[in-house]
Amino acid sequence: MKGLLLKDFYTLLKQLKFYLIIIVILSVIPSMNMTSMGIVYAAMLPIAVIAFDERSKWDHLAVMMPYTRNELVLSKYLIAYIAVAVTCLISLGIQVIIGAVNGQALTMEQMLTVVLTAFACLILLAIYLPFVFWLGVERGRIVFLVLMATAFIGLMSLESIKAMMDYSTITPATLLLGGAAAVIVSNVVAVAISNRVYQRKFL
Repeated sequence: MKGLLLKDFYTLLKQLKFYLIIIVILSVIPSMNMTSMGIVYAAMLPIAVIAFDERSKWDHLAVMMPYTRNELVLSKYLIAYIAVAVTCLISLGIQVIIGAVNGQALTMEQMLTVVLTAFACLILLAIYLPFVFWLGVERGRIVFLVLMATAFIGLMSLESIKAMMDYSTITPATLLLGGAAAVIVSNVVAVAISNRVYQRKFL
């Protein structure tokens, strides 16, 4: 698994620097909306890696190597998990620094915005990545764009979080626990489906 992650990491550094640069730029802009877009881009990294793998015929070589198909699938999910987590940490770190300069502490709404946006992106990951494994990158990307157009990423703005907290009895802890549970369940199911699809694709 470590070798697969290193392969994907080197692919990102050498072939997909644009994605990484955009993610870093968006994550350091002191705007919650831009931060949310940075997290969205981080969740899209598996599409970019799989696209490069398809062009280089990597999958046909990988199935002959000492990797299980489960590891080949899981590595793509891990890339997204790591990228989203790092982007969130960078964003929160920047917000803390800006707050310290301005004499303001990081607010609960800001933290919830970042974390819930990450949860939303990981749930979308669980929905679209099985389609990418099944249909290929080009058609799978269409599924992702449709999801992005109809999903609730746009609702995860600072203003909507404030409104949710002001007019709802739901506590931040409940939101975080519910979001984390949804992420875990959706991704466990998605990994299982992706494994089944990949097994059939490369029998």
